[in-house]
Amino acid sequence: MTADRAGGAGDRPADVLIVGATGFIGSRLARRLVAHGDRVRVLVRAGSDRSGLAGLPVEFVVGDLGDPAALRRAADGVHRVYNCAGLSADWAPRVEFRRVNVDGCRNLARAAGDAGTVRRLLHVSTTDVYGYPARPCDESAPPRDIGLPYSSSKARGELAVREEAAAAGLPLTVIRPVSVYGPGSKDFVVEIAGLLLRGQMVHISRGTAPAGLLYVDNAAEAMIAACESADTVGRAYNLRDTEETTWREYVAALARGLDVPQPRLSLPRPVAMGVACASEAVYGALRLTSRPLLTRHAVNLFNRDQSFPVGRAQADFGFKSTVTFEEGMRRTLDWLHSAEGRALLPRGRRDA
Repeated sequence: MTADRAGGAGDRPADVLIVGATGFIGSRLARRLVAHGDRVRVLVRAGSDRSGLAGLPVEFVVGDLGDPAALRRAADGVHRVYNCAGLSADWAPRVEFRRVNVDGCRNLARAAGDAGTVRRLLHVSTTDVYGYPARPCDESAPPRDIGLPYSSSKARGELAVREEAAAAGLPLTVIRPVSVYGPGSKDFVVEIAGLLLRGQMVHISRGTAPAGLLYVDNAAEAMIAACESADTVGRAYNLRDTEETTWREYVAALARGLDVPQPRLSLPRPVAMGVACASEAVYGALRLTSRPLLTRHAVNLFNRDQSFPVGRAQADFGFKSTVTFEEGMRRTLDWLHSAEGRALLPRGRRDA
């Protein structure tokens, strides 16, 4: 097998594969699995930033979701596969969403099925596949495509993975996290903190919607428990922490920790959606790759109640939020004030 070795894994063969291990959730999952005593292999793109895996005794296989040969090498001999890979963004070309979230995930599921040793594939999806319903639903509700590139590609990716797993007789478990935050999060920590520091953060509908937050360590432990449980085969699970924190409460905690003012401006949903549609139209017409001022995805996420029920996860594999919101925010703010956090989010003189 063509692979790089790091740390103290020795000659013991890996029994777990993580795809997307250099990302926010994947890197935390790798650390939790190593702490559990698992022998971990990770698939990484050539030239990718491996700093999140520094010091871990993991085996590296170089490749990506579009490289079937690399996927076969990565899956060879392992018993469990965690797919944490995905294009998680609210603005990118549709072809890119399809390439990663649909075709790439299909390729991985096929490689896992072909390996002949994989006893479980855990696929990371999202509650966005429900199409941002007015009221949060449980897992009995089918995915609903409302035409937004990210949520649509995740729903189609789920279907592709299910088809491949069924064809190969591969045991599959799907998890649908809501909004994962914590040290290293760019979407819900660095981006929002940056807007606060620049005085550009605004609420939608006063920020009263429950955010469906899930601390990253709680997410990683839930993934491990779900992947190891015999009761989760063929099922999907919503995941969020049990505390129902609103976006206003979350943003206020970030603002206090950064010693900056809380947002004063709030846009009603119709106004916010109008701005989002106009921004997307302009950026699309001009073929701009940078993110618009506001997107329909963001409006739906910050305006809809995200408190999706997690009773099935609690019943089937004992899901619980070990890290509370208070502790999760403390750790998150400590990271933002660390050298790593400051490198990602430079401060002005007032915070020097």
